Amino acid sequence: MATGVIGDRTGTGPPRPPRRPQAGPPVRTRPAAPVRTRPAHPHPPGIPHPVPPAPAPSTARGLAARTTSRPRTPFVVLLLALLGGGLVCLLLINTTLAEGSFQITAMQQKNASLSQQAQSLEQQIAALESPASIAARAEKLGMRPVGRLRFLDLKNGRIYSQPATEPGVGKVPGYTP
Repeated sequence: MATGVIGDRTGTGPPRPPRRPQAGPPVRTRPAAPVRTRPAHPHPPGIPHPVPPAPAPSTARGLAARTTSRPRTPFVVLLLALLGGGLVCLLLINTTLAEGSFQITAMQQKNASLSQQAQSLEQQIAALESPASIAARAEKLGMRPVGRLRFLDLKNGRIYSQPATEPGVGKVPGYTP
């Protein structure tokens, strides 16, 4: 058996150096609370038990507790600001939509009146294009109706006319009704 080997667990090897504690925050211990003992006689009913006052926190611990807790005021103010901003945005969207609906209603009414005007103008055009209306305006201008139709044959220079006894158009060269 080899003695003095580092990996030897028999305890015969060289002594190990002592361990150093790890670096970190110092560990604070709390003082022990006093031990309560019960009295030998029972407590009379109806009288409250005396409660000893709680020990005051040490100044270092109380100070640490105050510095680590954050005040709620900035968070509450942030929440109220976000809610207020959301309400203002909702109000702006609502008024914009209401304005748009008023414009749509006005445009629909204008469209209805313009379509009625277009229909009345189409009726006037139809009345003015009727044959009776055209004949009445022609008479006012001094035009007279043609009694007989006459046709000129350009090849030989003859004039052909419609016979008065036959209804419709007679045989005229170059003309087909």
